[in-house]
Amino acid sequence: MATSHRTRGYGWFLYPGFIVLVVFFFGMLFWNMGISMLKWPGFGPAKFIGFDNYKNIFTNEDFWYSWLHAFYYVIPFSLIPTLFGLVLAVASYETFIGRWLRKIVPIARTGFFLPQVVPIAVSGVIWLWMLDESNGVINQTLANITGKPVAIDWVGQPNTALIALSLFMIWLQTGFAYVVFLAGLSRLDPSVVEASHLDGANWWQRLRWIIAPSLRPEVFVVLLFLSVGALKVFAPVFYLTFGGPRASTTSPATFAINSFFGGQYVGYGSAVTTMLAVLIGLVVAAVFGIAKLRAKVSDK
Repeated sequence: MATSHRTRGYGWFLYPGFIVLVVFFFGMLFWNMGISMLKWPGFGPAKFIGFDNYKNIFTNEDFWYSWLHAFYYVIPFSLIPTLFGLVLAVASYETFIGRWLRKIVPIARTGFFLPQVVPIAVSGVIWLWMLDESNGVINQTLANITGKPVAIDWVGQPNTALIALSLFMIWLQTGFAYVVFLAGLSRLDPSVVEASHLDGANWWQRLRWIIAPSLRPEVFVVLLFLSVGALKVFAPVFYLTFGGPRASTTSPATFAINSFFGGQYVGYGSAVTTMLAVLIGLVVAAVFGIAKLRAKVSDK
């Protein structure tokens, strides 16, 4: 009873944040749902049309293509950065552990995390310079390797634009996974890893049986955070390709923005964002449900 009495007062520190969440998140969500039932160009009178915007969405091929791209973006935005971040973190941990070279780890951490710190607009401009058809460093490097002139329009063709955007996403998110996994490895006892070295365990065996089990919470958080980010991705697409060319890289978020401002269909764009919010909520609920089920099974 004494413990509950001491902790009871901490709720007052949570109430302000909870109120802000309710007002600015759920309030705007319900407001957006209301707009999604209107035929409204963004100015002037609005006409209530019920669920007609949602019906029109399901018959729009561009909408389904945007969702197809969103599920594809889970690979370069979530899965590959998680794998690369894990490998880089384990390599850094095993290389610098117990040595004076461990002082290099903060430098590596800062370098890999830098894409998360640099504004996405600046990163997009830098990558557009690198991908430039005539003077880009990527085409010049390929020309030096092959000995022939290379003039690939990376963001001007559907196939190459998707490849370039995928590489941009991998570069952007790998540092986040790397920093999270490196922080998680700080819980690992170095003597256990050193003992596995002495017992003859190779790199894969150490990763599979010693390191990976200790990083399960971090893997769950990184995959969930980046997968949700992939479904609602906007800034990388907007600043690198703006969903083009010919809607080959569009995402649900850019599709909604084009509906809001490009076609002046505010109600239609609100319906798209409402469906996006509902789907993300279902994905998060399903992931947490699976995690709780696995936790109950492991406790038995």
